[in-house]
Amino acid sequence: MNDLGLSSRAWFLWDNSARREVLDAEGESVSREADTPTEVASLTKIMTAMVVLEHRNLDEQVEITEEMLTGLEEFSVIGLRAGQVATVEDLLCALMLPSAGDAAQALAISTSGSIEEFVRTMNAEAARIGLENTHFSNPVGFDAGTSATGGGAAENLAGSESSMTDDSEGRNYSTPRDVAMMLRVALQNERFREIFESYERELPSVGLVARKTFQPTGAIKGGKTGFTNAAGRCLASTAEIEGTEYILVTVGAPAESTEHIADAEKVYRAVEENYEPVRLVKAGDVIARVPVEGSPVKMLEFRAGSDIMRAMPNDFQAEEIEYSFEGWKGRTAVRRDTPTGESFGGVTASYNGEVLYNVGLTIWKDCHDGSQGQYCVEMPRFYNYGWLGLGLFATVFLAALTVREFRKNRRLKIRGAGSAEGSSKGLAENSSRVSAGGLSGTPTSIQKVAPWAGLVMTLISAAVCGFALWDCFRPAGEVEVLRPEIVRLGEAGAAEQPGEVEKPTEEEPSEDEVPAVAAGGNCTTEFENLMLINPNFTVGTEFIAGRQGSLISVSQTYGIQEYHAVGNGDNLMMPEAARHLNEMLSAYRAENPGHEMGTYSCFRARGTTCGRLCAATGASDHHTGLTCDLIDLKYGEVLNTDDYGNHLEWQWLKTNSYKYGFIDRFPEAWAGGLMSEPLNVDENGSTGLFETWHYRYVGVEAATEIATGKYNGGKYDSLEHYLKATGRVKDLKGGRCS
Repeated sequence: MNDLGLSSRAWFLWDNSARREVLDAEGESVSREADTPTEVASLTKIMTAMVVLEHRNLDEQVEITEEMLTGLEEFSVIGLRAGQVATVEDLLCALMLPSAGDAAQALAISTSGSIEEFVRTMNAEAARIGLENTHFSNPVGFDAGTSATGGGAAENLAGSESSMTDDSEGRNYSTPRDVAMMLRVALQNERFREIFESYERELPSVGLVARKTFQPTGAIKGGKTGFTNAAGRCLASTAEIEGTEYILVTVGAPAESTEHIADAEKVYRAVEENYEPVRLVKAGDVIARVPVEGSPVKMLEFRAGSDIMRAMPNDFQAEEIEYSFEGWKGRTAVRRDTPTGESFGGVTASYNGEVLYNVGLTIWKDCHDGSQGQYCVEMPRFYNYGWLGLGLFATVFLAALTVREFRKNRRLKIRGAGSAEGSSKGLAENSSRVSAGGLSGTPTSIQKVAPWAGLVMTLISAAVCGFALWDCFRPAGEVEVLRPEIVRLGEAGAAEQPGEVEKPTEEEPSEDEVPAVAAGGNCTTEFENLMLINPNFTVGTEFIAGRQGSLISVSQTYGIQEYHAVGNGDNLMMPEAARHLNEMLSAYRAENPGHEMGTYSCFRARGTTCGRLCAATGASDHHTGLTCDLIDLKYGEVLNTDDYGNHLEWQWLKTNSYKYGFIDRFPEAWAGGLMSEPLNVDENGSTGLFETWHYRYVGVEAATEIATGKYNGGKYDSLEHYLKATGRVKDLKGGRCS
């Protein structure tokens, strides 16, 4: 992860879902100079937006004054005019999308009365959230010694050349880590997140449209750019990869480039390749058992209320995750006086010394209403000491009655024995006296059994009371932290395997065991720039939708004209291909003064059904994001192969495009017959098409080999034949890779 060859001078990657910096397998931070203070240009506007959202209502109106527009003549602005009235929401969109300096100063002055006072609030907020290496001197992002900065499509390339100075009060600086932490806090505001992740917004109050300075590409979900000569190209961005949200801040990319965007793509792509989604806890898993004192319930089971997912390095070892419990205020057992609704403590899971998650344990008074969530833990019932006292009293009472009955029976037996020794007269008199005194002289059956029954009841009562007393006051034990089953997840979120990483085997799988590598069953999509999409190698709608999310507009990024926007939409391409397309069309313009080549169609999400010259959805080369139909309107606006000889641009492309990584995707020699014949995409490399305007990016090395016929006897090759000749594809007709 730290050897990606990024062009940016400094960068920092943050796992916003786990709230921790991303570490490699050795526990090292995935970053470069993350804590070195540096100019951050228009990334400053993240704090500007935070302060405004904290102190303003979005529907408030701001009257634009001359003071708000001063010092911005040569810098990025949205075009506000003195006397206009704009809403705070529209100004925030102008601030964050095209990075408008006039919107920044309008918000600052209208919020605090002056820029100086607003800056004091910015620095106070930075201190409050713990940004130790950050200082703001303006709300726009000017460098020390300058009055303005660039930002966005109109970013000023003549910004300050100044380096960091010792005058901290005049400097506007931060670090990649601090900017990431600043963005982390800002994203907690839903309105900020909404604007941050927007790429185009209408501004009704000022009658303008705000567009972000770049298009969504790859995994990038939202972003804010910035530029001055001192700061270089900067980007603070977010991405969601396999269920995990990341924040990446890059600073110091070369000025004359879009490497800040390319760097972000590299990092996010590396995250996707080197990390995998892991379910550390499943909803309902018992994560801890906590002892209870003074209750018949001796242990409470705390369960997870939801799944806990984290992105972990591919080679992480599940058994090395460490679990621990920390009781809040020293609590280690639930007692009668344990507060309900307050955190009892927390279970923490750590890997390589870094916290993966911390789950708080909370006890609720009542779970019957369902208001506390699916896995509510209810306060247990404790012994009622009044009933325990009553039980002890009953035991003593039974013991007393039992003793009394035993003594009574004993007296009866003694008197009965004495009467047997007297005369019959004395016996009669004695019997008469016993009868008169209520003593029969001999215990009845009930009288004989009663004391023994009382003794049994007394012993039982004493045992119950004794057990209750012992159970109430016996030691509660210790908290037991359980190790949940850890499951690695596949691309679709299904469980692949629990536990440890499966070690790769040295033996190569057989040909029949190699699975398809893409949606739609197309095994070539792993070839990246050399992917093959045709009627024999198709892709599914999921691939097409995912591809579209990785593209940028060559019009907005490089100013290349799209001549058929009504029919084909914007001219979207993969960033690498777009960069080379710009270089190629610039070369054409330089070599042919007065001529301009533009696009007629690039990416298409759907196929067409117009016959031999078209391809159905899933079979079109336009799904790659690497293709454009090109035309110079000096020669008309119709894409017509029959008119090829009259088109300078197509002849120039055929001769020069490979130098920029592009090939003639459908050369005449590989058409497979006349256009009136059925589509002929065969096993030899025929494409079934002949289109002189259709050019495809494959990279300079491959384009050179194709154009010079390295594998075709020195003649222009087809992409299909080239892939088979180089051993990448085994069966062109059957759609199988080697």
